Amino acid sequence: MSDRGFSAEVVRFDIFQVDLRAGELRKEGRPIKLQDQPFRVLSLLLNRPGEVVTRDELRQNLWPADTFVDFDHGLNSAVARLREALRDSADKPRFIETVAKRGYRFIGVVDDTALAVSSVADESHSLMKGEVPPLAGQHELPNSRQDAGVTKYAPARTWIAGVPLVVLLGAIGLWPFYRKTAETPLASIEVVPLVGLHGFQVTPAFSPDGNQVAFRNSDGAHHTGIYTALVGGEKSLRLTSDSGDCCPTWSPDGRQVAFTRYADKTISIIVIPALGGTEHRVYKGPAAMGGGLAWSPNGEFLAFPEASGVDSPRSWISLLSLFDYSTRRLTSPPGGSLDQSPKFSPDGSQIAFVRSTIAGVSNDVYVIGAGGGEAKRLTFDHRPIIGPPAWTVDGREIVFSSTRGGPESLWRIFARGGEPRPVAGPMGEGGWPSIPPKGDQLVYHQVVAKFNIWRLDLRDQRHHQRPPFALISEKGDKMRPDLSPDGKQIAFESNRLGFWDIWTCATDGSNCDQLTSLHGTAGRARWSPNGRYIAFEFHPKEQSEIYVVEVPGGVPRLLPTISGADNLSPSWSRDGQWFYFASKRGSEPFQLWRMPVRGGAPIKVTKNGGISGVESSDGRFLYYSKYEAGGVWRMPLGGGDETQVLEEVRGGSWPNWALTSDGIYFLRFDKSPNATIQFFDFASHKIIPIWTLEKEPGWGMAMSRDGKSILYVQDEFAESNIMLVKNFR
Repeated sequence: MSDRGFSAEVVRFDIFQVDLRAGELRKEGRPIKLQDQPFRVLSLLLNRPGEVVTRDELRQNLWPADTFVDFDHGLNSAVARLREALRDSADKPRFIETVAKRGYRFIGVVDDTALAVSSVADESHSLMKGEVPPLAGQHELPNSRQDAGVTKYAPARTWIAGVPLVVLLGAIGLWPFYRKTAETPLASIEVVPLVGLHGFQVTPAFSPDGNQVAFRNSDGAHHTGIYTALVGGEKSLRLTSDSGDCCPTWSPDGRQVAFTRYADKTISIIVIPALGGTEHRVYKGPAAMGGGLAWSPNGEFLAFPEASGVDSPRSWISLLSLFDYSTRRLTSPPGGSLDQSPKFSPDGSQIAFVRSTIAGVSNDVYVIGAGGGEAKRLTFDHRPIIGPPAWTVDGREIVFSSTRGGPESLWRIFARGGEPRPVAGPMGEGGWPSIPPKGDQLVYHQVVAKFNIWRLDLRDQRHHQRPPFALISEKGDKMRPDLSPDGKQIAFESNRLGFWDIWTCATDGSNCDQLTSLHGTAGRARWSPNGRYIAFEFHPKEQSEIYVVEVPGGVPRLLPTISGADNLSPSWSRDGQWFYFASKRGSEPFQLWRMPVRGGAPIKVTKNGGISGVESSDGRFLYYSKYEAGGVWRMPLGGGDETQVLEEVRGGSWPNWALTSDGIYFLRFDKSPNATIQFFDFASHKIIPIWTLEKEPGWGMAMSRDGKSILYVQDEFAESNIMLVKNFR
């Protein structure tokens, strides 16, 4: 048994330091919040590195015999929190290994040198205070099991006992140099807004010399397009005025700006002089689901996500030659994935990009050679990533935005691989980072928004009774609400505590309760007809899965749907005997399936695509959308062909409609500047406007069972600013 655990006050492994006396875990010198029980588990494991610490030993140390607690749940929770703090994985552990039916073992490498230095420093400190350091072998051990380690480490401790005087003399000799260094500290990081324009400023890109930033500005129907701004300047320059313009990138000489323009399910790549002037289109093709555009350092290519067809969700990174405008496919994502957001390294030899699942929630950073080859995966988070990665000036690291720590924030990782680390400094939430090829600056966009759940009461099917009001307005964003059958509760997804989880509230906004705490992305909550259960989707890894939880206080359980596929968007049959869900494997489109609530093999329902299935009130039809094509469709449950019922629900808005016995309420976005709630009447086939939203809509719409109230999502406030980071290192 090693004595490394408690023989030093500070234990170091990987990039972590554990101060056993202070009860503090640090990562690269910065404290990490860790509760008492997870820290005690870590201490016990570090006391015996490489050995199994049994569950019974942990119970005896953490919970005295007279403590009444669900031990298994408490220990599992403590280990889960510890792994989260260490960014460790139960499936592929680097530090904490689970030994089945026995306990846990610390498998990380403890830094012996760090321990020796820690002991030297402690003894040197005692010597300078006039204290006599203890002789080797006189340390008091925590328990008798460490006796075996005394002989093994006695020579090292004897050597250490003679070192303090040497260390002290060396320190005296080096003091003048240390003092000089301490008096000239590095400049501190500053984070300030770049511009003060009204509206949303997003997708920033630094010019090669670091003196300008190009970005997209959006202000409703006004002042929308691509802008540039001088760093430290007072006025921005507007280059374009099309609402579909996005994602600028600079030519290496700084004279031109390229950007993408979306229109009618197509994408154009356009080049314009950096001072404004005539546009020149260099590419037009089907719009990909992903975004991002990058100009190569030698000026010869533009990297972008290319799609195979108008309704195809797949995309890969292609290189567009600015010599003959030909394209060359660079990456080959597996079925069910798409590649987006490319960025060239400073020397042009590599391209970093983001690979996503079609469901769009699981994202990770990859790197590939600019000439092609096999892509190397750098992150394994399966979390949303906002915008393209950015390379540091020396090309050694990649900065990216991710929700891996909860809220959207900036992280950095070595281009050769390793563990992501948070970007130091007062950044706050941020996405779409950009770093110029030289200098010490960084820009990113910072979005601040709050979306609430609103209620619109109806006098009849075609008229609202009174203006809508905010129903759920607590902290955080909310999406995709669903009313309980008795109309007394609302289930929805919210990130008010950092991660997207399922919450419930009373319809007056009171008694809000967090139903899940899965530290991932959970959503699309749907009540069972008896109001006892909620089905929802969760994204634990690459694929999403369907879970069910009892209300209140139940433990979420996984439904065995279709292995190796994305399974999402659950709903219940009217009699509560069946689940409907959408599933997609590889490059196949999403299809609707159903399975018995009490268990059984899934049965395929649709043939030509389907998502967000809802049974009609009489149980005769299944209504649904299509992930790629949009619209609302229906098919007889007794057998027969599908027919399109409503075309106006656009692709990507499949949660933004609600079914009644007489028609469909839906959000319509083509009536600018604001979206409208409209009603499609089955009997007359007419579309009737009901209400025009005052602000930006969110995601999701629900209907009360009596057909008298509509729930929808609308922002309370939203703004996005370009933030400039000075003295970035």
